[in-house]
Amino acid sequence: MINEELFTTLAARKLAGEATTAEQLELDVMLQEYPELRERYQLLQQYFTVSAYHSSAETEQALQRTMSRISISSTPVRRMFPWKWVGVAAAAVLIAAVAVVVLRPRQQQAEVAKLMERQNGKATKATIELADGSKIWLNADSKLSYPEVFNNDTREVYLSGEAFFDIAANPKKPFIVHLSSGTIHVLGTSFNIRAYENEAVQTSVKTGKVAFIPVVAAGQQPDTIYITPDEKVTYRPAVADDKEEAIIKETTSAEDDKAWTEGRLVFRDKTLEEIASELERTFGKKVSFGSDAPRYYRLTGAFQDNSLQDIMYYLARSKAFHYTITDSTLLITE
Repeated sequence: MINEELFTTLAARKLAGEATTAEQLELDVMLQEYPELRERYQLLQQYFTVSAYHSSAETEQALQRTMSRISISSTPVRRMFPWKWVGVAAAAVLIAAVAVVVLRPRQQQAEVAKLMERQNGKATKATIELADGSKIWLNADSKLSYPEVFNNDTREVYLSGEAFFDIAANPKKPFIVHLSSGTIHVLGTSFNIRAYENEAVQTSVKTGKVAFIPVVAAGQQPDTIYITPDEKVTYRPAVADDKEEAIIKETTSAEDDKAWTEGRLVFRDKTLEEIASELERTFGKKVSFGSDAPRYYRLTGAFQDNSLQDIMYYLARSKAFHYTITDSTLLITE
C-alpha cells in the first residue's frame, strides 16, 4: 500500500534539494515499486524546474492559484514557509492535486485531460492511434499514457519502455513525449524511443527532427540536443553520487532501431546479457545465467520472425556457450 504522506515528504525534500542520501534512495525505491507514482513525480519535477526561474512572489501566486483550483483554502504561503520552502509547499500541493486526478479520473476537471493507458506485458506488442492521427507502436514490457483528445496547445504523452512514433504534423501543437529522465519535443516526424528502467535512454530519428531535453536539478538550465534522420542520442543519467551523467550523439540506422515493429531483432556488437534482456521481453521467458563469463560475450546478428530456439542456436554457433530452454525459462551457461 502506498504511503502517500511519506511520498509527499520525500518528493518535496528532494525537489527542494534538502533530501539526504538515505531519503533519496527511499524515494527511488518507492518510484520503482509503485509505477503510478512516477508520472506524478515527473509532473512535479517539471513544475518545480519551471518555478525555480521565477521570483518568490510569482511562485507564491502560482501556488495560491493551484490551491484555489483544487478547492484547498490556505494561509498565504509566506506565513507558512520561509522562501526556500515555497517550492516544497507547491510540490506537496501538486502531489495532492495529481492524486485527486489519478484516483477520480471521471471527475470533471476544467484544465486536466483524462489520460488513457496502454500497458504491455512481456511478449506483447500493440499499435495505438491517437486522436490527432498519430500512430504509435508500443513494444513489450512498455507503458504509454495519453489523453483521449488533445485540448491544449500541446500534445503530450508519457512513456515507460520502448515505442516508435509516427507523428501527424501540426506546427500549432508541438508533440511532447515525457520520460522519467527527460522529454522529446517534435512537430511532425517519426522516431524511436527506448526508455526502459535501469537502462540508458536512446532516441533515434527516421524522418524529421526532434529535440531531446534531459531532466536536470531544480535551478539548472538543461541542454537541448537536436536529432535528425539516422542520428541517435544515448543518455545515461547520473546515479546517486558515484556516476556522472553521459550524453552521446552518434549516427545510427533508424531502420534497425525500429526493426522490432516489423518482427525483426537486430543486435550489433551487443553483450549476451543485453541480448538476453531483449529476448526476455520479446518471448516472455525468464532468462538467467549459470555462470558470469557468457554475460560479457559480444555478438552480432539479425533475425526475422525467428523462434527463440532458432535465435539461440545461431548465437551459440558464433560464440561457444550452452543454453537450456524450458516452457518458462532460458538458462545460459559456459
